Amino acid sequence: MSKPARLYPKEEPINPNPKMIWIGSIIFAIAIGWFGITTASFGVL
Repeated sequence: MSKPARLYPKEEPINPNPKMIWIGSIIFAIAIGWFGITTASFGVL
């Protein structure tokens, strides 16, 4: 059985932009930081 060619147009490795990963990780770290600050300030809700 042969696979349909239209489902496999190219063999492209997933290579996201390193800058987007860097910015995303910084935003994620800031969000976790603010969550920790609010938790420490107001207690665990």
